[in-house]
Amino acid sequence: MPLMTKIRENLSTFFSIFAGVFVVYIVLDWGMDITGRRHRSQTAEASQVGKINGEPVTYREFEELVKEQIDNQKKQTGTDPDENQMNSIRDQVWEQLVDQQLYTEAAKKLNVTVTDQEIIDWVRGDNPPDFLRQQFTDSTGTFRRAQYDATIMDPRNKNIMVTVEDFLRKQRLREKLQSIVLASIRVSDQEILQRYIDQNIKYEADYALFDPNQMIKPGDVKVTDDEVRKYYNDNPDEFKVEASRKLKYVYFKEEASKSDTEDVIKEMSDIKSRVAAGADFADLMKTFSETPAPDRFFKHGEFPPAREEAVFSAKVGDIVGPFLEPDGYHMDKVTEFHDGTDFAVHASHILIRIDNNDSAKALEKAREIYKEAKKGSDFAALAKQYSTDPSAANGGDLGWFTKGKMVKPFEDAAFKANPGQIVGPVRTQFGYHIIKVIAKDSREVKVQDIHMGIHVGPQTKGDNSQRAKDFAYLAKEGSFQREAEQSKYLIQETPPFQKDGFISGIGVNNTVNKFAFNNKMGTVSEALTVQNGYAVFMVSGITEAGVRPFDEVKTSVEAKVRREKNIEKLTQLASELVKTLAPGDSLKKITRTRSDVIVQHLDPFTTSGFIPGIGRDMSFIGAVGSLKGGEISKPFVGLRGIYVIKLLSKTAFDSTAYNSQKDVIRTQLVNEKRNRFLADWTDQLKKNADIVDNRDQFYR
Repeated sequence: MPLMTKIRENLSTFFSIFAGVFVVYIVLDWGMDITGRRHRSQTAEASQVGKINGEPVTYREFEELVKEQIDNQKKQTGTDPDENQMNSIRDQVWEQLVDQQLYTEAAKKLNVTVTDQEIIDWVRGDNPPDFLRQQFTDSTGTFRRAQYDATIMDPRNKNIMVTVEDFLRKQRLREKLQSIVLASIRVSDQEILQRYIDQNIKYEADYALFDPNQMIKPGDVKVTDDEVRKYYNDNPDEFKVEASRKLKYVYFKEEASKSDTEDVIKEMSDIKSRVAAGADFADLMKTFSETPAPDRFFKHGEFPPAREEAVFSAKVGDIVGPFLEPDGYHMDKVTEFHDGTDFAVHASHILIRIDNNDSAKALEKAREIYKEAKKGSDFAALAKQYSTDPSAANGGDLGWFTKGKMVKPFEDAAFKANPGQIVGPVRTQFGYHIIKVIAKDSREVKVQDIHMGIHVGPQTKGDNSQRAKDFAYLAKEGSFQREAEQSKYLIQETPPFQKDGFISGIGVNNTVNKFAFNNKMGTVSEALTVQNGYAVFMVSGITEAGVRPFDEVKTSVEAKVRREKNIEKLTQLASELVKTLAPGDSLKKITRTRSDVIVQHLDPFTTSGFIPGIGRDMSFIGAVGSLKGGEISKPFVGLRGIYVIKLLSKTAFDSTAYNSQKDVIRTQLVNEKRNRFLADWTDQLKKNADIVDNRDQFYR
C-alpha cells in the first residue's frame, strides 16, 4: 500500500529523529542484540572493539551501526563523510551503545518490562503512536482511521510492522524507565515564586564598590609564611589535582597539493573541450558541479573581480573561466542579461586620514591631490603614493558596489558622478576621499556555474600518511626532538589535560587520550588520526592525582591569604563609612571621604540576567533582592570586592500576572530539573560501569 511504502521510506529518518531524552532507540536491536534474537558468532577478544559491563561489542556489530549512520548522513548531505566526520560518527555510535547497555541494565534492575498487550493496546487504541498517526493524517489534519486499521492489519505489511513494533517496544521501555527515574522530581511553590520574581521584578539601585585591587597598595598588608602554610594545611581540597598528561606532537596536516589543484584545472579543461565538441553545458553542470548554480540574476559586485570582469564582458553563450576562489574553481556559461532596477558603480578612491584631529591639514592635502588628478596624473599612481586605505596597493580600486554598501556621503558622491569623472574631497568618518568613477551599469546576469572544490586526493593523503608513519618510526628508534629538528618539523605541546577530556589543539580524541594515559614518559605513538590529518605524539608530562606540593602553589596561596586580609580590611572600612550615612543620603557621600570608592547607578534590571557592570554575582543578586525601597545594605563580599547597595525602587508584585504564568513556570522548572537529573544519573551510571574501549586497536 502507498502509505506503508512511505513508512518504509521514512523509517531510517524517523529512527534518527525520535530519540527523545535517551538514545537512538534502534541501537538496541542493531547494536547490542540484548534481546538475544541474533546469534552472536564472533565473541573472540580479537574481534571486540570493547566491553560494557562485560557485554562484548564486536567489530562486526559496531561497523554495522557505523554504516547505518554513514548511510543516513549521505542521504542528508549527498556526500561521503571525511576522516574527521568518520571519527565523530564512531564516537557517537560508541556513546549510544554505552548508554543503551547501561539503560537496559537499569531497566532490568528496576523490573521495568513492556508486555505484548501494551504494544497492541497502544497501536490499536484510540490514541496510536504519533509516528504512525502522522502517516495517515491528511492535509486537513484528519486522521484516516479506517485506512490506518486496514494497513496495520494487512498481512503484506507483516515484516515492516514487526520492525515498527520492535521500535515501539523500546520506546515504551525507555519512557517507563524515565518515569521511574524521574518520579521524585518536584518543584515547590517557593521555587516557582522565586523564578517569577527573578524574571519580572525590576530593581533600580546605586552601589558602592570597594575594590581591593585599587584601594589597597602592594605592601599595605603583610602576609607571613606561617599564615600561608596554615591556609594550605587547612584547605587541602583547594589544591587537589586530577591526573593529567601533556603531549609533544608533530602535526601532519592534510592539505590539497599542487597536483590536486592541477587535477581540477585539467578536469575543467576537459569539460571545456567537451562543450566545444557539442556537449551540453547544463548536463555537464549537473554531473560535475559540487553545488547547484542559483537560479537568479547576479548584480555587479556579487562576483570576485576577475570573474566579475569576465562574466559581464562576455556575450550570451560564452563560457568563461575557470576562476580560482576560496571554495575552489568556477567555470561559467553566460545564459542571459537583463536591465535591473538599480545601478552599480565601479570606482577608485584616494583616502587622506585626519591625524591628530587636524582636519584642515588633511583637507588641504586632499585638495592638492584632487588638483593633481584633475590635471591628468595617473590616478592609480596617486592612490599608491598618497592613499591610507588598504585599496592603495591596488591603485585605489574598490571594484563594483551597489547602494547601501558604502557610507552615505561617499555613496552619494559616487552615484551622482558620471563615468570618468573625478569628485571630491568628500568627507566621511574615515577622512577625506578623492573619488574616480570608472563605470556605471544596471545590467544583471544569469549564469550556469560548474563549481569544483580542490580536495585532498588519494595520492596526497597517502603521501601525508606515509610521512607521518616514517617520522613515527624514526622517532621511536631515535630521538623525537632530533628527528623533528632534522626534518624541520614544528614540535607543538599541549597544556595539561585530563582523562577523557578535551585536548587543546587536538580536540576530543579518544585514541590520543588513551595513548597519553596508558604510556610512560617519553613514549612515542604511531601516526594517529587527528582533525584534518595525522599527528605523532610523545608523552611529555605526567601528573598523578593528588594534592599539589606546597612549594608549587605557595605564590597563589599567598595571594589568596592577602586577598582575604584585604577583604577583611575593606569590610571594616565600608562598615565605618556606611554608619555615617543617613537613610536619605546618596552613596556618593562616601566618595567625599574616600575618592577611590566606585559609586555607580544601575538602571532598572531583573536578577535573571546579566547585570551591567556586575555580571551574575549571586551575592549581589541575593543582597539586592532582600532590600526594601530606600534601604541601604550592609557591606558584603562580592566577586569584585566589597559592595554596599542602596535600593532606589522595586516594581510591585503582580499577583494576577503571577497566577497566569505559574503553570508555565512550573513546567519550565520541571523540565530543567528532569534534564539536569537525567544527565547526572547517566553520568553516574557511566562512572560506576566497567567500560573497556579498544577502538584504538581498530581505527588509527
